[in-house]
Amino acid sequence: MRSHEEESGPARVYRPAGYPFPPARGREGFTLHADGRFDYLGPGPGDRPGITTGTWYRDPHDSTRITATVADQTIKIRIVRESADVLHLEWSHS
Repeated sequence: MRSHEEESGPARVYRPAGYPFPPARGREGFTLHADGRFDYLGPGPGDRPGITTGTWYRDPHDSTRITATVADQTIKIRIVRESADVLHLEWSHS
């Protein structure tokens, strides 16, 4: 889940879904499944989260780069920094 409260530069900050986030409307997140499925969690109708499913793959030549396709969008993700409880990602759409 995105922790926008912790962001101070161009990288997005993500934490596990069970993290004690402060209240926020429309918090987004995603799941990368081992089978190549990509689930994007974003604001849905009635303030309930909605999930849009697509696909993802890791660049075979650069393990810090991931490409996801969801809802007719290609999302380029670069892992800037990672640990067990936080990801710092650069994220661009095309």
